[in-house]
Amino acid sequence: MKHSRSAIWIFLALSGVGVGCFSVVDNLYFHGKGYSTAVIGGLVAVFNISVAVAEIPAAIVFDRRSHWMAIQVGNLVRTAALILFFLSLGVAGDILAEALAGVGAAAMSGTSTAYVLNRLRSGGQAEQRRAMARIVWLGSASSLMGGLLGALLFTVAPRTIWLGGALCMAAAGAVFLIGRPRSEQRHDVATEPLRTYVRGLGALATHPRAWMSIFANAALVGPLILWQLRLGAGSLGAVILGFAVMKAAGVLGGRLIAGRRIPRATLFILAGVNAAAMCAFAASDTWAVIIAGFGVHVVSHVAISVYCSAQFQHVVPDNRRAGASSVVSLLGSGLTAMAAIAVGTLADRYSALAAITPSLLLYGLVVGIALASGIRSRHGATPPTSVRNEARDELLLD
Repeated sequence: MKHSRSAIWIFLALSGVGVGCFSVVDNLYFHGKGYSTAVIGGLVAVFNISVAVAEIPAAIVFDRRSHWMAIQVGNLVRTAALILFFLSLGVAGDILAEALAGVGAAAMSGTSTAYVLNRLRSGGQAEQRRAMARIVWLGSASSLMGGLLGALLFTVAPRTIWLGGALCMAAAGAVFLIGRPRSEQRHDVATEPLRTYVRGLGALATHPRAWMSIFANAALVGPLILWQLRLGAGSLGAVILGFAVMKAAGVLGGRLIAGRRIPRATLFILAGVNAAAMCAFAASDTWAVIIAGFGVHVVSHVAISVYCSAQFQHVVPDNRRAGASSVVSLLGSGLTAMAAIAVGTLADRYSALAAITPSLLLYGLVVGIALASGIRSRHGATPPTSVRNEARDELLLD
């Protein structure tokens, strides 16, 4: 069991290196191929639509069968997508690769988190926050290593960033295969009827905490599409520095939340700081200000995202954890797809400042739900029932 626990963390680390290999310059790579910002936004939309289509079928199969198998299948499909990117077959090939990457992400979206959380010694919020923060900072640190490798590969031959990523994903899959657990931990929970399971996922999809997490995750799309293009006009060194700042900020944001009970007011402060940072990032033409604004945005975004995700996971039972995460990912992916198209179009027609408007609106919705939750708790209204049937106070923000 200890060996299998180590395997998931090594898998996540190697996967992070693989993601870093291409994510440091992927949009810059596409821009170099002649793709406009709108086309790049369209590719992001294809990925997210593919995730949305595949999410629930993958969750139903793998939540009721094997999280380990879900992770392996998702990793294999994602590796195939990276190889297709490396072959550089044109727009059609890149669209197909994005679609495959989305299917792979759908198979893995909730399962890697579920795999970790279901193996915790207890299900308390503090331990869950620590585990999720560890996933975040491990991903950030390993992606930073991969980003340095990817930047080197990019200077040698741009499309090798995809090959480097594919090799890392293959190595991660091999490690996870060797560390396969003898049996899945199901916590002695009998498999419930499919109709009951699906009805439970439907209830989760309407939970306020789910929508806080959905809006928070989708809000990243504006800066995510724009940051390489904003810094790439200067030099590759500025892009690498921006990537390093992003990953360091991701670690800081995860550590900021880990294991702490966060008052609701802190969420509002983080949202305000985030909005100001994004505006500075989008409005300035000075690369130092762009990087600083982007870094502050990432810190606050990760803190908000981890907080919202942990709040949601606390009301999810173990036997629906992957499915619950997939519901959030499905709805978030659909929302992100629409926002990505809007971001690309606004950037091409107007400005970077206009292009971050969808992200600002989404963060505003997170704040709106938190405010509504606070008003409800003060007036003693009964919140929506969770699938755990927790006490009423557990459904409110800490």
